[in-house]
Amino acid sequence: MGRRSGRRRRRGTAQEREAVAAEYQEAVGGLQQTAFWNLRSTIASVCVFLGIFAVLFIYWGEATGARLAPTLVCAVGGVCGAGMYFSRPYPQMVKWLLIAAVTFTSLGLIGLAIVAGVDT
Repeated sequence: MGRRSGRRRRRGTAQEREAVAAEYQEAVGGLQQTAFWNLRSTIASVCVFLGIFAVLFIYWGEATGARLAPTLVCAVGGVCGAGMYFSRPYPQMVKWLLIAAVTFTSLGLIGLAIVAGVDT
């Protein structure tokens, strides 16, 4: 003899279930959009941070000779990363600026690693 738990399932009408499902999907969509923006912002912030250091190294005179070109490429990556924040209303531009920022920063860091390996 099974007992009922005391809870009754409330199923509602088909329209109520659809409304709840739509509300849930909207909330999840908003959460995903926020999460993706936070990820993009973090990546852009790293590029900007490295770009600031690249500009400082150029200003201090540490980036001379073979190190100048990769350091300039890192600085350009930082500028692209900073530009991403100003182009937020234009999602297509944000995507391309983020790709450019990551590409320039990566190429600059690879170039600096190659130059550092040659200097030793």
